[in-house]
Amino acid sequence: MNKELVNCIINNPTDRRKFMKRVGAMGIGVAAATMLGGNLGKIEAASITDTEAASITDADILNFALNLEYLEGEFYSVATTGKTLLELGILKQGEESGPTTGGEKVDFTGCSHIEFVANALAHDEQTHVLYLRSALGSAAVKKPTIDLDTLGYGFKDVDSFLKLGRQFEDVGVSAYLGAAPLIKNKTYLGAAAAIMATEAQHSGSVRLECIERGVVSPAVDSLDVPPTRKTPYDVDKNSLSIPGTTAQVLNIVYAGGNCSGGFYPDGMNGTIICQ
Repeated sequence: MNKELVNCIINNPTDRRKFMKRVGAMGIGVAAATMLGGNLGKIEAASITDTEAASITDADILNFALNLEYLEGEFYSVATTGKTLLELGILKQGEESGPTTGGEKVDFTGCSHIEFVANALAHDEQTHVLYLRSALGSAAVKKPTIDLDTLGYGFKDVDSFLKLGRQFEDVGVSAYLGAAPLIKNKTYLGAAAAIMATEAQHSGSVRLECIERGVVSPAVDSLDVPPTRKTPYDVDKNSLSIPGTTAQVLNIVYAGGNCSGGFYPDGMNGTIICQ
């Protein structure tokens, strides 16, 4: 445990109360995270049939990704600045179909290394929003209504921020990995692969912070692998990243809802919006 991490813990009242317990836990490895039950929903086996895949266009897939980037962009923007994408001028009036509510600026006092990571994540996710909107042009869907307070955590303190951030990053990786085989245009496929690689880098950095601080970031479904000293990466038994179908991803972000709910009270925008 480095000096800055100790200072970060000492300066956080919640961390002070957990400090002695955490030291012991970090020495033997953090216990496996508990399932979230109804909070994030539990996926069942799901797949897109050949007929369904044939009717889905590359633009549909990129808009599905854009909906997820809107969510991540809003989360990191609010966590680092207290402002939404609209308030920051990244989105303009008329480029959203509903407001983003919930969340607040996280207090990173004494945790400059995590604040640095958070700001870098915010920059990348904001840029992903602009990049996908540019690639889609007039076909880009508007940002849907987003509720950042869906799970009741993510902004209270640094640990809460890492807890939700880790879940978002790993879901992002699984979503891009699962959608990649459906993309027909090689240029679009290359762009999606590049974003997925960035999300994977994000995941690694956030997972490391969770492990170092003993943060338990619960599994979002039965395939998710929470970060611990025994499972530093979100991979399967063959050490491969785990893809998620659109239905599985929607089940997570809709908190078990079919066509809306959770982080998207009114549902996503676009064609791929229901399980």
